[in-house]
Amino acid sequence: MESVKTIRAVERAFEVLGALHGLPEGATLAELQRHTGLSKPTLLRLVKTLIGVRAVRRGMVDQRYRLSTQLDVIASGRQLVDQLSDLAAPILDELCQELEWPSDLLMHAGDDDYLTVLESSLRRSRFYVRRRSGRLRVNLMGSASGAAFMSALNPRRQQRLVDVARLGSDVHNLKIIAAGSWREGVAEARHKGYAVRHSFYRGGGYNAEARDDRLWSLAVPLICGGFVLGALNINWNRKALDEAAMARRCVARLQEASAAIASAAEAYGIPDASSSLSVAVAP
Repeated sequence: MESVKTIRAVERAFEVLGALHGLPEGATLAELQRHTGLSKPTLLRLVKTLIGVRAVRRGMVDQRYRLSTQLDVIASGRQLVDQLSDLAAPILDELCQELEWPSDLLMHAGDDDYLTVLESSLRRSRFYVRRRSGRLRVNLMGSASGAAFMSALNPRRQQRLVDVARLGSDVHNLKIIAAGSWREGVAEARHKGYAVRHSFYRGGGYNAEARDDRLWSLAVPLICGGFVLGALNINWNRKALDEAAMARRCVARLQEASAAIASAAEAYGIPDASSSLSVAVAP
């Protein structure tokens, strides 16, 4: 995909849309020229096209160009997960370039006994990690991401999710709950500032049989506006590095990336758009 050329006209159209987004009172053609650096003939063609597709309108009273409300209608139909994925993707990409191993952004909703992988840098990593791509479900009790998420919740909310998971069918959740050892992992994650997989969990998909995927993971919670959205992890082959070495190398950077995603999500109003998020416990 890197060798495919971009369409410059589309890039310029988004430059105009970006400029108008920053000018809520609208803009004249001259003002758009100053903000975009595009020539007057180019701008005239672009705004005419954008008006034609109802992305831009021109006020009848002041003749200033503004973003059309049609864009809000389109955006309002997008799901919360897609909005969060868009915001996180460039941060995950930068994180992978720096740390090389792939990371996942996972989100939890309601009383689910799993987290969902929303976005991943799996295909960006130069290291091979044997795992299916896509929006996978990850068990709550055994995964590093699940422990990181749980560590940011108050005990009452933790117990509620454990009770729900106990009624579920995921073998990984049930095994760890039956052993009564989930609290130790959550407490350790809260103490360390990051979580790792439960010792009983070596791999296997949600609601699927256990299998050794030869991976190890560590994760930090994603806390935004007083809510715990989910977690951010990093995955690597167990034989490459031990937990201590990976933690020294990447935990601080993972926490920075989580904070950056949270900041972008909060600015976008994502916590206010969902009623299914868990409240974060005070640090």
